[in-house]
Amino acid sequence: MECAQEALRPFDLNDGPERHPVGAIWMIFNYGPEDILALSAHFKQLEEQQFIVPLLEWFLREIRDNQYLIAVDIQKYMKEYEASGNVDTVHEMLRRVLEWWEAWGNNVPCFSPYVDGVQAYRRSCTIHLNSSLPPAFRGAFRALLASTFPSESAPMDVERSKGIFATLNALGLLTDHEHLVGSTLRDFITQHLMETCKGEWETMCWPVLKDWYAAVVAPWIEVVYVRSWMKREWTKAIFDPLNAKYLWHMCEALAKLRISEIFDIIVDYPASSPAIADLKECLFQTGTRKELVQSLRTANKKRLLHPGADTKDIINLYVSTIRCLRVLDPMGSLLFSVADPIRQYLRERPDTIRTIVQNLIDPKSEFTSGEDGEVKPLQDTTYLADDYGDFGWMPEPAYADAAFRTTRATDIISTLVSIYDSRDIFVKELQVLLAKRLLEIKNKDYDPEIRNLEILKLRFGDAPLQVCDVMMKDITDSRRADQHIKNARKVELEKAKDSLPYLAPAAGNEEEELPLHATIISRLFWPSMPSTSLIMPGKFRKYQEEYARRFSEFKPDRKIRFIPNLGTVSLELELQDRTLNVEATPLQAAIVDLFSSKDTWVADELAVQLGNLDIPSVDKALEFWMDQGVVSSLGNKQYKLLEVAEDKRTVVMRPARRSSLNETPAATKMEEQQAEQMRVYWQAKISTPQFIQGMLTNFPSLPTDRIHTMLKFAPNYDRTREQLARFLEALKRSERSSKLPLSTASGVANVLIFYSSVIDGQLWCPDCRFVESIIKTTFENSADRQGIIVYVGDQATWRNPNNTYRKGWKISSVPTLIRLNAEGKEESRLVDSEITLKRLTAFLN
Repeated sequence: MECAQEALRPFDLNDGPERHPVGAIWMIFNYGPEDILALSAHFKQLEEQQFIVPLLEWFLREIRDNQYLIAVDIQKYMKEYEASGNVDTVHEMLRRVLEWWEAWGNNVPCFSPYVDGVQAYRRSCTIHLNSSLPPAFRGAFRALLASTFPSESAPMDVERSKGIFATLNALGLLTDHEHLVGSTLRDFITQHLMETCKGEWETMCWPVLKDWYAAVVAPWIEVVYVRSWMKREWTKAIFDPLNAKYLWHMCEALAKLRISEIFDIIVDYPASSPAIADLKECLFQTGTRKELVQSLRTANKKRLLHPGADTKDIINLYVSTIRCLRVLDPMGSLLFSVADPIRQYLRERPDTIRTIVQNLIDPKSEFTSGEDGEVKPLQDTTYLADDYGDFGWMPEPAYADAAFRTTRATDIISTLVSIYDSRDIFVKELQVLLAKRLLEIKNKDYDPEIRNLEILKLRFGDAPLQVCDVMMKDITDSRRADQHIKNARKVELEKAKDSLPYLAPAAGNEEEELPLHATIISRLFWPSMPSTSLIMPGKFRKYQEEYARRFSEFKPDRKIRFIPNLGTVSLELELQDRTLNVEATPLQAAIVDLFSSKDTWVADELAVQLGNLDIPSVDKALEFWMDQGVVSSLGNKQYKLLEVAEDKRTVVMRPARRSSLNETPAATKMEEQQAEQMRVYWQAKISTPQFIQGMLTNFPSLPTDRIHTMLKFAPNYDRTREQLARFLEALKRSERSSKLPLSTASGVANVLIFYSSVIDGQLWCPDCRFVESIIKTTFENSADRQGIIVYVGDQATWRNPNNTYRKGWKISSVPTLIRLNAEGKEESRLVDSEITLKRLTAFLN
């Protein structure tokens, strides 16, 4: 028993045999076959006396009691590593621990014939080793593993790596710290992926990553886990699952990277098509569709769906989203989950219809043609694709939302038009936009508009665009009539010269030809034109009357009425020291014509002479001539004609103003006209039962078809579904633009908010648009204030001195806020630039 204990007793490797007599005994039993046989004989005698188990328990206690010797060495090496950062120090420490284990367990195999002493010894050593390792070992272990990875500058040192992993395997650290091995390898893969693939969208990264994995990662895994003595079947059973595991991790990391970049990838599409292909491959393997939908919806809400984004940019990104998600998921479930917030937001924007229509007729638009370049008719996006007779039919994907239904694939234009319930509102907007474009053409080149109209017929059909055909016919007939009037005038003058040559007009007399070209349109088929009280003076009126008379002679059953605020006038002004060629609006031409009869005018006098125009319009026209150096201001609204140009050094330069037909809208929005007609009809004819009134109150939650069906029960209701859809869309937008999220605690509003009216989908006054969000935000945070929005009218109505709000409420500028007391009388007001967030908060509180 004593000989066995002396042979098994642990000793300090740092001391020599002379300091440890036990070491001499160990040395004796460590050499020679006869000595080993003698020790084995001792163990056999102990087994016969049933002392083997007590001996093993004693040995394990000795290992535990002497474990501090190994811990001292570990602390020494770890301090050295923390000071130098050299990972080879960690490897030396592990080899030193292995030396301790081998020295103390040299005679442990003598237990093997009787008990599993080797396994008990290794288990005890492993437990004590893990308890002796300091917290810093985790980082040191990861650094040691990372040092075995290859890099671009240095390939993997196979022999060194094999030595490190052999030591780790002998100590059991590869098994006990398998999570650290896996996390270190995953970090290495992710780091390489981020360095090579982040922001790289113009080439596919997944094939390159797979090649890199096969050349770098797979050999490393083989070095770590595969041993030379293993059979081929064992190697395959170990290597293949690990290889698939980390290859899947690389695929998942690439998918997460592309998902985090998806918004920018869509913005850059189609240049980023390879990145979409990468994402498609990774989505198929990893199933990260939910993360993609959540990431894209969050990015859209943060970066796209806000008032600062232009509607055109939102629509372009929506189109790119459709194209990208159709590549990722041809079934359409991803698009269904992502597109709904965008569609709802676009439906709330007042200029969405106009922007879509402008892109429809723009030949340079990115989505005017189908996916294959062919112009296709509009398709019904609600048509279900459940055609079970089609052998290519596919069921709805299992990962789709519960509300998703597979529909027939449609082109981009059909998808955009389907944002609204009715196509008729697009046709009406097309009429308004076509009218504007036709009236702005000066070179009589109408071929592009004819081509655009034919393309639109292919999409919407011939019947909805019959009014547009009438408009184009009016333009053609107008050119013919204008040419006929010109030719008739020439014929009359030639006959007069031939019969009475001595009566031919002398120089300075009446013009031989009418210097007037008119575009004649049908009042009933064109959108409403803005009205004005402008009366053209002098020769201009004479030209108009002469042209109207000759047109009536040409077409006796028709008469023309000039719209004096539309068109352009080419003028040649002959002054004393200069001659100017200017293209002006009719109002500007009329004002300068009045200056030909008198050098000095007062603005009010000019307004009266021109048909009692509003003063701001006259001032605006006078500013144009001041910019041209033709008129100068004398103060007190007096203006003088400058026959001789002023010295430029003494003239205060004014910012140049552009004279354009855009200053006066060519046509009123057809949608607003139709909605107003429907509103009048609604109030005048329909006496709706109480339950239908409740339904209409909540109509945003009901489809148009259902509302239309239920309204058929109401007396006097004879409108079509398209008319109802236009009315509901206009009503929703008008409610959104006129309502503030005000408290309803009291029934009486105590703040009046004066805004400019909504023109072309927005407040025409830029100052009102600027403060609108400030006012809305402040009222949301004020629980005891209610407000009423008052629209003061369009520009012409507001500039009229007799405007109701100018007289009744003494409003001189918009925006204006007036606070009322309990009796409804004014307490205080904020005007224009005074409306800031700080002052408005104090004003309400």
